[in-house]
Amino acid sequence: MSTMSMNAYVVPLVLAISSLPAFIAAAMIGRSGRAGRQDNVRDDTPALARLMLLVGVAILAGAAGLLWAGDNETRRLVVIVAMVLAVNGLGLVLIFSLGRKRNRRP
Repeated sequence: MSTMSMNAYVVPLVLAISSLPAFIAAAMIGRSGRAGRQDNVRDDTPALARLMLLVGVAILAGAAGLLWAGDNETRRLVVIVAMVLAVNGLGLVLIFSLGRKRNRRP
């Protein structure tokens, strides 16, 4: 088992940093959704904000998975495929939920 060089941390770090826009978008969507409501519902986080939060978590999990995979090609491939499926699946759910909301408006 070889020790990972500093270069091996670059891709997971860049991937982790790239999850920040998803978390920022989730916070902004959540804030705007709560600001528009007057009722005191305890869990009033909009579904879109939760989906964006899950996208950010999936990307962070992918970064952690790449750290875990290290130099093992098979593990890296499994982590990358899992992350691509998770992020794209959540993206499809996000698109379909936006489409459903758009169709319900008068």
